[in-house]
Amino acid sequence: MEKSLLYPIRKFGVLATIVILSAGLLYWNLAVGVFLERGFVWDEPIMLALHSLSQPWLDTLFLAVTQTADLLVAIPVLAMFIYLWRRSERITAVLLVISAIAFPLISLVLKSQFGRPRQDIFPPLVVEHTASFPSGHTLTAVGVYGLISVLLWQRGHRYLSIISGIWVFFIALSRVYLGAHYPSDVVASLALGTILLIIVLFIDNRLNSYVRNKENTV
Repeated sequence: MEKSLLYPIRKFGVLATIVILSAGLLYWNLAVGVFLERGFVWDEPIMLALHSLSQPWLDTLFLAVTQTADLLVAIPVLAMFIYLWRRSERITAVLLVISAIAFPLISLVLKSQFGRPRQDIFPPLVVEHTASFPSGHTLTAVGVYGLISVLLWQRGHRYLSIISGIWVFFIALSRVYLGAHYPSDVVASLALGTILLIIVLFIDNRLNSYVRNKENTV
C-alpha cells in the first residue's frame, strides 16, 4: 500500500481513521445537498414530530439546554481549564480554550459560505440572525463538551464523561426542537465536529509527547 494511503492510519490509528472517513463522507453529502439547494426529505418529518411534542416545560428545558452552548459554555470551559492547569496539564488546558473559540468561529465561516435560510416550517422558539448550516451551537457542543468528555474519560472520571458526552446530543436535539435548525444542520455539525475533535486530540497527544521527550533528553 502506498505511503500516502497509510499516512492517516499511521497518524490517527485505524479506528480514528474509520471515524474520520465516515464522518467526512456524511458531512460531504449533507454539505453538497445544502449547496445545491436540494434539501432533505427527512428534515421536515423529524421537525414536525419534535414540534408535536411541544409543552411549556419542554420549551423551558430546551431553552436552558441550548444556552449551555452559548455564553454559559464559559462555565465548563473554565472549570475544566482550572482542573487541567492544577494537574500541570497546561498544553491540554490551552487547547481546550482554543477549541471553545475555534469551533464556533469555524461554524460562522461555513455559514457565510452556504447561506442556508432558517427553517420556516413552524415559528421558532428562538430567533437567530445567522445562516442555518451548519449548527454553531452543536459544533460548539462537540468542541467543548465532547472534548471534555474524552479528557474526563482518559483521567478516570467515567460518570462525568458520559454525562458530558450525552450533553452534546441534548444540545443538538434542542436546536431542532426549538426550530432553530433543520436536523441536517445538526447532523452535519456532529460529523464535522467529530473530525475536528479527533484532530484536536491528535494535536494534544503530539504536543504532550514532544514536551515529554524533550524533558527526558535534558
